[in-house]
Amino acid sequence: MGMVSEGRMVGTGRLPGLGRRVSRRGVLGLVGRLGLGVGAAALGGMSLDFERTAGAFSPRKAARDPTTPTVGADVRPHWETVKLRLVTDHTSGPRGAVMGWGAAEFEKIYPYFIVRLESTVTPARLLGAHGSTDPPHLVLLSQEGFLRFRELGAFAEVSELLARHPDYDPWENHYFLPDTITDDGLDHSYRQPAELTFGQARQFGLPFELSISGFLANATLAEEAGVQLPDSEDSWTWDDWTEWDARMTDPETGTFGTWARDDYAGQYMPQMYAKGLKKPFDDGLTKTMFDRPEALQAWTYLIDKIFEHKTSPTSRESKELAGEYGNPFAAGKVGIWPTEQVGSTGFEAPRIKDSFRWSLLPEVVAPGGEQPGHSWSMRGNLVPAGHEDDWAVEGALELALFLAGDIYQSRVGIERGHVPVCKSVMEKSESLASPPDGMKWLKVYADRPDNRSPYPFVGWERWWRHHKGLAWKGWFGTQSAEEALAACQAWGERFFSFYDGPKPYVREPVYA
Repeated sequence: MGMVSEGRMVGTGRLPGLGRRVSRRGVLGLVGRLGLGVGAAALGGMSLDFERTAGAFSPRKAARDPTTPTVGADVRPHWETVKLRLVTDHTSGPRGAVMGWGAAEFEKIYPYFIVRLESTVTPARLLGAHGSTDPPHLVLLSQEGFLRFRELGAFAEVSELLARHPDYDPWENHYFLPDTITDDGLDHSYRQPAELTFGQARQFGLPFELSISGFLANATLAEEAGVQLPDSEDSWTWDDWTEWDARMTDPETGTFGTWARDDYAGQYMPQMYAKGLKKPFDDGLTKTMFDRPEALQAWTYLIDKIFEHKTSPTSRESKELAGEYGNPFAAGKVGIWPTEQVGSTGFEAPRIKDSFRWSLLPEVVAPGGEQPGHSWSMRGNLVPAGHEDDWAVEGALELALFLAGDIYQSRVGIERGHVPVCKSVMEKSESLASPPDGMKWLKVYADRPDNRSPYPFVGWERWWRHHKGLAWKGWFGTQSAEEALAACQAWGERFFSFYDGPKPYVREPVYA
């Protein structure tokens, strides 16, 4: 797929949303500057398509007839296609299903582009603008990845191009996390800021994928144990949770009330927040906040389910219970699962099928704490620097806008590989449909004003990898809960003593 045939204009007009008139010379210039080459005979108008194989999408070549009418063909120019390379890990399962479908839909709307999916990115490739390699046109990155590469000048600013799209309003249209695609100084205060300075902030891409913590429950198991699952805000507490665990745990059938596990974003950070912790790190990024009593209380509450109350399987038991289903919840052996899987139930549905009824739950209330807390993270599609021609950047931006828009994100709401970033999609009947029941709670999670990201600084992944290596000792029982969390705190202080990266802006001091 390395060649693209010589462009042939069959009409004149403007690329939709780009506000720029096109000529045949301009199109050929773009093809040449992108290094895509020419030669109609070599390609014959071929384009990427996708077919499903064993639950994944793999590329195949499919002929495109340039005379076939396409969406808007009466007013749009079209010519033999130009390739846009998208680096993404959405290549299998429900995420791959939507991405394969989305690539085909994008090509129908924009027949002068084809989408080529690439599954990996390295710093050398992303920094191709500095002469190492040819960078992709669009790349999916976490907030930590964006912050790290932004410091190295890896991204093209698209603020002015987005200004040509009057309908684009990130706060009106999208769930959004500061400093995932924008350079506006992440406010490290609690709570997250209610607005961003768009029009002043520099923007380098579009939001795409959201992940939020919450609760899944086996409604069938709960009913059999005489547990009435909650269905309203502020309707259950840690004490209720402990009681229900005991009812649903049965050694004879190998069932457990809860699956408690070493899960930073899905389990113990949300419960630390619910207990009253404002954020994981102090204002100046000198230490973690695991030395506060509310952190230890939440941490211990969850670990005690495994070793004290024995209402959660150990790590070894979890593997045995999972069997062919992949995890003990999908196997029907767990009543309540605090997890980020609430937004990606499309992975669990094929495993569970109709073996039991399951549901999302409202968030639990911690005794003496504040509002129920949860953590979230967002990944955005970023436009790498290195493609100096405006058409390459504009084409990548059109693809990013499409992937963040209602058409694509509505399909996400159906397949449920991740949480849609489009606010309107969360209210659609397709997004609320069962299974699982209780999909309304996903929107409640997303609409909370205290969404907190676990990735607020450059080097977060390096800190987290070592943190996790210490944390597991508490969850595996090789150390007490208190000893393991104290070791995590000591590591945070040591890590930040050498930290020399940028420090986030704090509008209102929290942990000074």
